[in-house]
Amino acid sequence: MYSTKTFPRIQRYLDFFQGAVGVEVFPLFHDRDFDAELNRLLPALEKVPVTFHEPYYQADHTAPEGSEVCEQTDEMFQKTVHAAEKLKARHIVFHHNNCRVPDDPSLRAQMLERSCLQYRKAEEIAMQAGIPVLVENVGVHSRGNVLLDEDAFIRLCKKEKYPVLIDIGHAHANGWDIDHLCRTLGDQIHAYHLHNNDGIHDSHRRIHDGTLDFNAFLRTVRDIGRPVDLVVEYAAQVEPDEAGIRADLEELLKCAG
Repeated sequence: MYSTKTFPRIQRYLDFFQGAVGVEVFPLFHDRDFDAELNRLLPALEKVPVTFHEPYYQADHTAPEGSEVCEQTDEMFQKTVHAAEKLKARHIVFHHNNCRVPDDPSLRAQMLERSCLQYRKAEEIAMQAGIPVLVENVGVHSRGNVLLDEDAFIRLCKKEKYPVLIDIGHAHANGWDIDHLCRTLGDQIHAYHLHNNDGIHDSHRRIHDGTLDFNAFLRTVRDIGRPVDLVVEYAAQVEPDEAGIRADLEELLKCAG
């Protein structure tokens, strides 16, 4: 939920929770000022659990080999791994695609083939630093960027034996059966991105601000019983609601405890 300029505000939560919560760093390496801000925050981040999202803006793993976007994606991922290694990150999140997806099945197949190859390249680079790369279910129908529907995502994760991160907001916006999704992938799931929406738009609102039954989701997670990272992933418009965000984090800490 932060830009480069507002990223230092994460310090408020680190001070308030005194190590009880960590941070998922959303790298903005396309912004030339981000490196400096991240470096300034390193002493604080070194004291808490950290995970990393991979770069999203100006990055896409479906881009053709040798293209400017492909090369930029590779470069920013390398920078992400370097930063994640410094902070002994628990994982890095991987998106198979960020761009719109054509209706043509052959083009979709080509995009998926490229991104699957890119995952293995990313995995190899990150594993040299001892950091797992988790595959996230990405895209929402309202944005036209869904490369994998629910069944295809489950099949691919099973076939490739991916470690997985489930984004419950994406799943809800696409009408997926979250309980079935979580129970089917079970032990492959290492983390969740937590946010809510109206069942259509990927608005990244607070955990109870939407039509997703968040308490039902928590019951599913408890039933599965696997230790996982719960990552609150809110949009920029939520950032001013510091009291609400603290309340959500306190609720999640109680659930985890």
